Formats: sequence, C-alpha cells, structure tokens
Amino acid sequence: MGYDVISYSSRINLGSLFVSGGYIRGVFVKKGRNKILIVDPASHHYHDKLTASLTECELISIPDKPQACEFFFHNDVDLVLIDHNNESSCLELIQYVKSLKQFVPVIVVTSNGSEELATRVFRLGAKDYFRKPFALDEVNESIKRALGMSYLKCNRRRDNVGRGLHCIHKYYSAGIKLSHAAREAGMSVSCFERKFKEKTGKTFVRYVNELRVAKAKDILKEDGVSMNDVAFACGFTNQFHFTRTFKKIAQVPPMGYKKSLRK
Repeated sequence: MGYDVISYSSRINLGSLFVSGGYIRGVFVKKGRNKILIVDPASHHYHDKLTASLTECELISIPDKPQACEFFFHNDVDLVLIDHNNESSCLELIQYVKSLKQFVPVIVVTSNGSEELATRVFRLGAKDYFRKPFALDEVNESIKRALGMSYLKCNRRRDNVGRGLHCIHKYYSAGIKLSHAAREAGMSVSCFERKFKEKTGKTFVRYVNELRVAKAKDILKEDGVSMNDVAFACGFTNQFHFTRTFKKIAQVPPMGYKKSLRK
C-alpha cells in the first residue's frame, strides 16, 4: 500500500506530536484511512487504546492549539477531537475548524464542562460532547458515527448521488474532497466515483472545478476584487492553481475574462 507524506512547518515542535505510525518529520499516512486530529494535552492517556479500536483511522495528536491549527490548514483531516479546560477554551478552535471546513465533524472532551458549555459547543457545530473521564467505547462509537453518519440515512433514499451533489454545491468553496461527498452519499469512494460519473458525465474533479470556475466568473464581474481573493473565495488553494484551472476550463485566463467583460 502506498503512502502520502503530510508535511508541515518546521516551527512545529515534533516532541509534542505523535502519530500512530511513529515520530518523524513528515507524517506518513496510509492512503484511504480517515485522519483524526486530536488536540488534547492529556491525549497520551487514551491515544494508544483509541488507535487500537479505530484500525481504519490514523490518529494525529498535536496538543498545542496554534500548531494544530497550522496542521489542520495544510492537511486533509476527517475529524477533530478537542479538549476544553480552564486554561484553553475549545470554542475558538471549533470556530476555526468550521470556518475552514464546515463539513469536518468536531467532538469535544472536557474535565470541567457545564450545561452552558455543552450548549455553546453544539451551537457552534460540534457533533458530540464528553465529560472526562469518558468511556472509551462511547467515544469510539461517536467517532465512527461521525465519520459515517450519513450511511443509514442515505441508504433509505433512492438518490444517494444526489446527496453527494448537494454536499458538493454546499461546500465547494471549503475544500470539499471526494471522500467527503462519498461519505455524505453513504457510499464507498470507488462506488460513489463510478455512480457520480454515470449521473453527471464528469469526474468529481472536473465537476468541482467547473463549479468553482462558474462562481469565479460571477465574482470577476465585480470591481475591486483581487485574483487572490477570487481564488480563495472559490475554493482554490492558491492563485496559480486558480489561474491554470480557469484557463483550462474557460479557454481564457481569469484576467483576460475580466477584461472581456468591459468590451
């Protein structure tokens, strides 16, 4: 089986980070595995046991919240488990995760929770909330439900691909991935990919890129918007990727398209 190399800034203190695969400069993650980011200074108490019970997942523990934010920004993460304590609130981190990738589930664990805290984290979009010490099997089941939470609901519907399409149109600007759309449709990635092309006549990547370019054309009609702003607003990772993709689909670079609107 091949591996993807996840790299992150050398400013991260690798002594505070451990992965179920070991300590290394780049985190080697097996393709196809769900990646869970744990932001909890006390995660060493349950990391190994949780890893053993979630064999389909890769657990990445980064106790420091700024470093965790940097890792989340640069890498594909399927679920975030966050600790809340008196010294470090989970609320800002939940908001950060949801502002970047709204579809990524968040689970909160805490030693000093309250009804007010539970209400606030759920309002911010958290999927579950546990008081420490928690029952490991309950957290384990919660993670599994969050990572495949649409499966039972989607199986009751005829148009599962339609559920995936709805997810794409809702989150195309937030870094939507094939695995996210497939999960929403309640299908395996390979099954969804095949059914998606049968329904739309296009690959997932082509469809998403066309959607993003269409949105970019609308934004380019406005004055005073930089190309970099347009790129990020439409879900592109950088301006170079945006320009190359736009030209490939529209047969003209974005700046050329904008100039053509003035004629």
